[in-house]
Amino acid sequence: MIGTLRISTGALRRNAKALRDLAAPARAAFVVKSNAYGHGLVGTAHAIEEYADALGVYSVEEGLTLREAGIAAPIMVLGPSPVELLDDALRHDLQITIWDDGLYLETVANIARRHGKTFGVQVKVDTGVRRLGLDPSQAGKAIKRIASTPGIALTGIFSHLASAEELDSAFTLAQVETLNAAIGDAKLDSDPLRHIAASAAAILWPQTRLDLVRFGIALYGLWPSKQTRAACPLELELEPALAFESRLAAVRKIEAGTAVGYGGTFRAPRPMRVGVVPFGYADGIPRALSNRGAFVVAGKRCPIAGRVCMNMTILDLGTTNARPGDRVVLIGSDGGSAVSADDWADWAGTINYEIVTRLPAGLPRSFED
Repeated sequence: MIGTLRISTGALRRNAKALRDLAAPARAAFVVKSNAYGHGLVGTAHAIEEYADALGVYSVEEGLTLREAGIAAPIMVLGPSPVELLDDALRHDLQITIWDDGLYLETVANIARRHGKTFGVQVKVDTGVRRLGLDPSQAGKAIKRIASTPGIALTGIFSHLASAEELDSAFTLAQVETLNAAIGDAKLDSDPLRHIAASAAAILWPQTRLDLVRFGIALYGLWPSKQTRAACPLELELEPALAFESRLAAVRKIEAGTAVGYGGTFRAPRPMRVGVVPFGYADGIPRALSNRGAFVVAGKRCPIAGRVCMNMTILDLGTTNARPGDRVVLIGSDGGSAVSADDWADWAGTINYEIVTRLPAGLPRSFED
């Protein structure tokens, strides 16, 4: 591919430190699921491990990849763990998530006892998102049963907030109360870590930080929402860690009235020069950027002309003197101009999470301090 993703390890570390300081005295877990939100799983984990009380992944496979790369920090698997991978998860000291105090719990415990070990588990309670988790009305008894099962070490009890980005959310506080009530009903003899806050809640709702905060999007220098950034009561600086760069594959002159791209949705309003960028919607550029977005060439924003293709995007080069082989900044800055993941999200009518996580894993990633 003619291009690369440049990841600033310095920005990742500075963000991690700032967020760890924000969470204190609560602990800080950094979520590196989905290829570290598109930034690169292993490289990101190595960059921020020293600041992490734990790392969060979605799958056992992600956790095993980190262990194979030498990551020693505690790893929480936040998604479902299939039975066929439980032996590997136990062997590599991954904390799995459970929300079943029946057959699945017995399977996990039996595997642990067979190996003469204890299995670290996080118990999830559904307090309002309606995805995974114990029913809160029965969670107390279930948590008690899980905690007292031989072979099981209950390391944490958690939930996930549905509306933390809202500035006046009674539902957020109700979810915290529901989690705390479930833990209280369990009447445990130990004190597993309680956690419910992700980036937005940790920034806007200090009372949600509990014992540990799971920082995701903020680690990568992106704000959970515009509202979160505007309402942040703290002097919190976040640095975007990702830049996406390519090079012009071709430059050509076209006459006024010339149709450009599929469907001819763009017609040249004047004689002009257009450039071809060898990336398209198969490479993570939303097709919704057609005739709306822009990339930076020679220090100037150059609008996308016509529809984004599967593997190519055409730019109006304007008055630049750009030539084939010149650098194109798809996300990042050059000279006095910049394009951000938030810009892409605005043009595409989506959120910055989707923009970065959909950048293909096969794109080369360069980790630079």
